Amino acid sequence: MRILFLDDDFNRICRFKSEVMSPEVVMTAVVCIDALKGNEWDIMCLDHDLGGETYVDSDNKNTGMEVVRWIVANKPKIGQIFVHSYNVGAAHVMAQDLSKAGYAVVRAPFGHPLFDEINRKAAQ
Repeated sequence: MRILFLDDDFNRICRFKSEVMSPEVVMTAVVCIDALKGNEWDIMCLDHDLGGETYVDSDNKNTGMEVVRWIVANKPKIGQIFVHSYNVGAAHVMAQDLSKAGYAVVRAPFGHPLFDEINRKAAQ
């Protein structure tokens, strides 16, 4: 099971790694896009606000929205995408754009129900 996790918060990263088996963790939009190129992922988890900032404008290049724009334009193979950002407005747009592009998307704020859902998918 290949799991890609985009987030820049050290506490979230540690918690995710302790709850979900063997994710590949990336902390910037550029590194996330590089990880997507030429690879297939079973599960991907996306945060929006990166770089230690909160409620970042989606036009910023170092956001989950930049990754979504790349995904929509390039159509990499991803089985399930979880948008786990607490930035509700940006998370809604990210999920909507990914869904319109044909991806299976779940909006789930970071936390315990998200871990349960990912672990359930990983066990299938």
